[in-house]
Amino acid sequence: MERMIVAYERTYRRIATYLVFVPLLAMTVIEFLNAIGRKRFMPFPTPIESVGSLLVVSVYFGVALVALERGHVNVTVFTDRAPLWVQHLLEAFGNVLAALVFGYLAAGAWSEALRSIALLEYRLGVYRFPLWPFKSLFATGLVLLTIQLVLNAVKHLALARGRDSYAGLKNAPSSEPVATT
Repeated sequence: MERMIVAYERTYRRIATYLVFVPLLAMTVIEFLNAIGRKRFMPFPTPIESVGSLLVVSVYFGVALVALERGHVNVTVFTDRAPLWVQHLLEAFGNVLAALVFGYLAAGAWSEALRSIALLEYRLGVYRFPLWPFKSLFATGLVLLTIQLVLNAVKHLALARGRDSYAGLKNAPSSEPVATT
């Protein structure tokens, strides 16, 4: 199982960079062309719809990457003083709780995405802008976040049981002690 987690995370880390970068680049180009176009009386078509949809893709594929990199913010008040196995147990509990919440949100997002696909939902304006692909990508991003949170919980449970490392995660305190003078 550990090899599968490492392989999945290595692959996702490599792909997610592009899944976040490409929409950001596209949004920049669209807004640049729109700004130039407005000055030349020919604005870029559907900039609001396209940038809003690309932002969803960039953000929700990015949050799974943040969870993988443990880039979230931790506020520790009492947990730093707890034994290491308790810290890992609390991390595992937090990840399981978050996975349940985001799993529930992913189920609702997929329900909405499937409804949108069935209708081939478009936003009407000067041009017809398809919404259904972006709703599907939003739901996929939530599923990837849920998977990563479950994997994080598995890692912390292994470390709470006394392992030195598991799937690239070391059994070390979550925060460095602050030096005092």
